[in-house]
This record gives sequence, C-alpha cells and structure tokens, in this order.
Amino acid sequence: MLYYVLYYTKYHRNTVRNYKHSAMKGNLYTVENKGSKRTMHRFVTGKPVLASVLLSLLGTALIPIGPFIFKAPLAAAGSLATLDWIFGLIGLFVFTGIFLLLYKKWFSPEFSGMLNGNLSEGFFLLLPFVAYWAINLAYTFIFKRNTLAFHMSGSIIETSIIAGVMEEFCFRGLIIATLLRQWRKKDKFLQAAIISGIAFGLIHALNAAAGANPLRTLFQVFDAGFLGVFLAANYMRCGSLLPVMIAHALHDIMAIGMASDVAENGIITGGISFDNIVDFILSLGLCVAGIYMLRSDKIKEIRQVWDKKWTNVEHEEPSLRA
Repeated sequence: MLYYVLYYTKYHRNTVRNYKHSAMKGNLYTVENKGSKRTMHRFVTGKPVLASVLLSLLGTALIPIGPFIFKAPLAAAGSLATLDWIFGLIGLFVFTGIFLLLYKKWFSPEFSGMLNGNLSEGFFLLLPFVAYWAINLAYTFIFKRNTLAFHMSGSIIETSIIAGVMEEFCFRGLIIATLLRQWRKKDKFLQAAIISGIAFGLIHALNAAAGANPLRTLFQVFDAGFLGVFLAANYMRCGSLLPVMIAHALHDIMAIGMASDVAENGIITGGISFDNIVDFILSLGLCVAGIYMLRSDKIKEIRQVWDKKWTNVEHEEPSLRA
C-alpha cells in the first residue's frame, strides 16, 4: 500500500535528455540525466510537507499490523502466550523493513537509505539525552526516594521498542528524508526538525482518546514535540536512524518502567503533578540542544551528509504547472 501511495496516480512518463524537461502531463516522468535515469515525483516535489506528513501517518497506521499478525497465532496458546511480545517484535522488524525497502526502491537510484550514516557521531550527539536522564534520575532519587520503583515486563519492552522503531521511522525517517530531498539545497534543516517535532507531538494527542488524562496529555504533546526536534537534529547530523531508534526505545523503557501512573501500553492514567513541570523543562532543554546541533557553522556539514544520501536530484526542480 505504501508503494501505491508513493506512486500516487501515474498517467504519463516522458523521457528527457540533457537536463531538458518536457511538459508534465501526469504525476511522474523520467529524466535521463547524462546517461542516468531518475523519476520525478510530482506530488512529493510540489507538496513536500503534506507528502511527508501523510507518509508518516500511513506508516503509523500500517506498521502495527505486523506485530498483530505475528502475535495472532499465539492468542489461543496458553503457555506460549507469555512470549507473544517476542513475536510482536519480529512482526515489527519485518513490516518496518518492508517499508524501508519500499521507500528506498521508490526513490531509487536517488536515495541511499535511512540506516546508513555516521553511527559514532550519532551516538556521541546523544550526550544531551544522557544528561536528560541523569538529571531525571537524580531528581527522582532525591525527591521521590520513598516511591522509587522500577518494573519491567515483556509488554513494556515490546511497547517501547515498537515506539522507538516505528515512530522514528515514521516521524524522523519519512518526514526528514522526504523534506530534505529538496530542502537541503535551501538549508531548511531547522524547519524540517520543527515539522518533525510538531507532527510527533500532535500524534500523542490521540492518547486522550485512549483514556489518558487530557491535561496530562497536553504536557505529553509538548514533551514529545521537544524530544522530536532533538531526535530530528541527531538524524540530520549523522544520517542514520539507528541511534535515535535505540535512544527512543530506551527512553520509553525508562519512562514506563519508572512511572506508577503509566500503563504497560504507554497510556498515562495519572493526573498533573510537579513531576510534569520537571519533564517539561528537561524536554525543552533537549529541544534547545537540538536547535544548537543545527547551528549555522554545521549547515555545510549537514548538507554534505544529505547530498550523499540524496544523489542525482536536480538543484532546480522543473515547474509543476501543467
């Protein structure tokens, strides 16, 4: 389904040589550029923000089908039911892998992929994230020592890893990669990070429909949005989703495992407390760190990373007017 949404509606293809573009009568056409061919995607090129957000929502809706399908056969199995979370993770990796391949295939040979990149820099740039949790743990130990507890289960691990892998693929991978296909030439990296953060924050508003406290959900929307900006900056700097996927999964394991008012599926059941103010401030700090990671003296470096990931794409796209 992702392939056909990316495909949109194809009516005609025109072959053009030596940078000369023919009239666009349909949604796609092929350009032969000095011996190499590439496909122009009219919808993605004309409306990159809308296209990237729609792709992220599509992935968010379809990837969870994978864990459901792989866990279904164990629903009636008594002893094996306790291991269903393992099969759920297998389904997650299978479906996410399919989506990764479809995205790369659709933009082939332009796009080199979402997982390749400078992993050492990506993990190094997670230092603000480590500081976030160090301060969070220190606050909990000092002011909430009597209530400090940590619980773990297969369900918590499954929920956290699914969130880390799926949400980073959808809200960092799909949104950032799609936007930077064109925006990297305009140095609009901060704008891309903000769009990623806003989309990521707003999707958490749906937790209120699942029974979460509305005011607490509002805090979660802001916290997730701030975190999303930081993770987007990390992805743009290193070019790989792996560091942010791992960080996101660990974040959710810690957050759910330490919280007494968060269900194992990640839905917040408690109300507002001073802890939420602390989380808000720390998350805002991560957002500021993310913005700093995209500072002006790093723009050239970031552009080089994404020029390598997006190859054979013209600086100036042809007119989209029929």
